[in-house]
Amino acid sequence: ESLASETIMRESLASETIMRESLASETIMRESLASETIMRESLASETIAAIATPGGVTQTSDTIAAIATPLGSGGIGIVRVSGPEAAAILGRLFRGAVAPAEMESHRLYLGDVTDERGALLDRALAVLMRAPRSYTGEDVAELQLHGGPRVLSAALTAALACGARLATPGEFTLRAFLNGKLDLSQAEAVADLIAAKTPRASKLAAGQLQGALGRAVAEIERELTAVYGAVIVGVDFPDDADAADPEQTREALVRLADRIRNDVLSGAGLTRVVKEGVRAALVGRVNAGKSSLLNALLAEERAIVTSLPGTTRDVLEESVDLEGVPLILADTAGLRDEACADEAEQMGMERSRDKAGSAQLVLVVTDGVLGITPEDDRLLREAGERALLLINKCDLLSEAEIAERRRRGCAYVAAEDVICLSAKNGAGLDGLKAALRRRVLAGVDGEAASPLVANARQEQALLRAAERLTACAEAIAAGQMLDVAAVDIGEALDFLGEISGRTASEEVLQHIFANFCLGK
Repeated sequence: ESLASETIMRESLASETIMRESLASETIMRESLASETIMRESLASETIAAIATPGGVTQTSDTIAAIATPLGSGGIGIVRVSGPEAAAILGRLFRGAVAPAEMESHRLYLGDVTDERGALLDRALAVLMRAPRSYTGEDVAELQLHGGPRVLSAALTAALACGARLATPGEFTLRAFLNGKLDLSQAEAVADLIAAKTPRASKLAAGQLQGALGRAVAEIERELTAVYGAVIVGVDFPDDADAADPEQTREALVRLADRIRNDVLSGAGLTRVVKEGVRAALVGRVNAGKSSLLNALLAEERAIVTSLPGTTRDVLEESVDLEGVPLILADTAGLRDEACADEAEQMGMERSRDKAGSAQLVLVVTDGVLGITPEDDRLLREAGERALLLINKCDLLSEAEIAERRRRGCAYVAAEDVICLSAKNGAGLDGLKAALRRRVLAGVDGEAASPLVANARQEQALLRAAERLTACAEAIAAGQMLDVAAVDIGEALDFLGEISGRTASEEVLQHIFANFCLGK
């Protein structure tokens, strides 16, 4: 018994040691993930600090390299090199009919790609794009290889061995910005184009990449700078012929503020909807057909559907492309008397109510056979203007019954927001999609078809600039001296400069470029 007791004690100690090691391992893993996030932001910050100079933008002295195509296997993979040593590195890795030093810029050449020791890696195409006619404004070399991960990794390793440094996320685009090839709004459009999830989002990003926002803001900046100059002249030399007239200054400020709000900011709401999407919650009683409706909208069996009440216990989210706008649909647990539900189902119902409270649209699904129940009544009243009433199982109703259900529904929502449908056979789905599109794009359909503003950062900078100009104009009208007004005009110019990046802080640049992928 003593030996057995000792054995148990040893096993207990061993078990405790394993548990401690497991906890330590979990802590290390968490710290590692946090460290990776910090390192990513630190790399972006160090890169920006190393490249940007107090006197403006300069070309960097080091050469960077990265795989520019997505991870995984494919027909083609690209290794990109940018910097003053790009041509020299290409000369060590590429063997073709023409030496890289003699290559014509922007022309493809066929040859063998080797590692730094001369071992063959692949037969591929090479192109050298000489500065300043390249994406980054520097010499850029690209190897277009077969898209195997090992081939690409070996070619990248060889480029690094020849003197290149591994690029940080977004560093190629950062260099393009710092070398004047793109303004900051265009650099953001590059990231948006890569991340676009719908054709409409892709089209918007492509349009913004053309630089329309930068041109529009630059024109306003030029006019405002002229006004600012006249104000400064008036402060320093009141009797000068070029000194600003207070009334003319006020009128110019009002005009420029209106242009920002009505022209440049037009369409900002549409961009927000296209990029971020709209969140909608499918709510209702158990067995009303919410999961069946989700499957019908997705055209696939995504949610489990049974005849048993309470099948859905948690929130299931899926995205639907609604004519270029992402609609994030949440299928929620059905609601019923909590006394009939177990603990897990009760937790699911609580999440359903939370989701209905936070959703931009609430799709209240009712069982057409039962009609509107007290639970449906409560959901519709709580959702208010966010509600659409979906009367499901209309394939089981007569025309008279459908008309009566519609009539009752109009007591809660507008007639156009009462949709009769059948998730089982698809009847009424087109009407539902039309109603969703109308509600999703409500308030933005009249905005610019090709909006200039791409994100909240740009929108806020422009709004603040317009606010400063309006405040300044009102102060001048109230008799304020122009020397005080000059401060507001200067701040407005700084806000406008954030669009192009002229006055953007290092923190803003770090945030923007840290979210890029490697190789871009």
